[in-house]
Amino acid sequence: MDENPFADPNQVNPFMDPSVMQVSSQSTTVGAGLDDPFGAAAEPATVPVAPVISKPAPQPAVQPVSTGYNPPAPTGYGGSGGYGSQTASFNSQPPKQYGNEENMHKQKLVEDEFRKREEDLERRERQLREEQKRLEDARVYGDRVPNFPPIPAFFPCTPCVYHNIDFDIAPEHQLSVRRVFYHWQFTVFCYLFNFIVCLGMICALGTKAGSAFGLSLLYAGLFVPLSFLTWYRMLYNAVRLDSSMRYMLFFFMYGLQIFVSGIAALGFNSGGFAGWITAFKTMEDNKALGVLGIIVSLAWCANCLIAVYLIMQIHKTYRSTGQSMEKASGEFAASAGSNRNVAQAVLRSL
Repeated sequence: MDENPFADPNQVNPFMDPSVMQVSSQSTTVGAGLDDPFGAAAEPATVPVAPVISKPAPQPAVQPVSTGYNPPAPTGYGGSGGYGSQTASFNSQPPKQYGNEENMHKQKLVEDEFRKREEDLERRERQLREEQKRLEDARVYGDRVPNFPPIPAFFPCTPCVYHNIDFDIAPEHQLSVRRVFYHWQFTVFCYLFNFIVCLGMICALGTKAGSAFGLSLLYAGLFVPLSFLTWYRMLYNAVRLDSSMRYMLFFFMYGLQIFVSGIAALGFNSGGFAGWITAFKTMEDNKALGVLGIIVSLAWCANCLIAVYLIMQIHKTYRSTGQSMEKASGEFAASAGSNRNVAQAVLRSL
């Protein structure tokens, strides 16, 4: 073989030098003309010559012809448009978690249930606000149909006033107003019980108890409605309307009720009250009526003590709400000025 298949065609071969090739082309004999000292003819020695390697002829440079078509880059993990780029775009999205689908479904159900409960609570809160506003408007501007005293429909009389503590009175003052209302009911019981005892006295003693019976009938018929209108209803409207003037009128009229209860407990003779004095005097003639008189006296004493306790509690409420005599005077002046008859009377007096 003349050519080395593994040789680089561009590598320079040292044996290709012209001077070397000229020498290698001639046969050079070494030791010619020398005699063999042993008499043997010496054979000429030949110098080994390296094989001549021919250099391939250079090929002309050929420029590749552009056809206008650019083939795609080879696909693979390193290529910009190959499998590596597709893998990168695929991995840019979060992997789908197939193992947590059940947990995600449960979480979604819990969130939906929580959202429904929240919407239901908001709806109820909105309904409560609307109902509260409606009740407030009805309390101030609405029609207040009289419902007290509770009279059956077949009676010719009808209720006189509208009475509803839960509707008209603020929650923080309902207990005080309700206690005064119970005290008014107990006062009605005292008047009626006093009348019954005086009726028994006139039945048992005759004309000697006539004046006591007449006055007890007058007290029961007159003081029962007056006590409701003058002090209980006055407190009811004072708390409902937050009126200092009505508070002042209540204190005055309730003080008169305490005084009347004290007088009734004493029970002066022929005074219309079966108190202590009348009860002990009646016991000399009729012990049963005397015992009933003592019970009436105890009831009036309890009535007086309850009234003293309640007026002290109402006075605390009066102070805690910021009421004062100055506000009561201002309300009275405004009320008198708005009344045409009062205003004309004041102008005439000037």
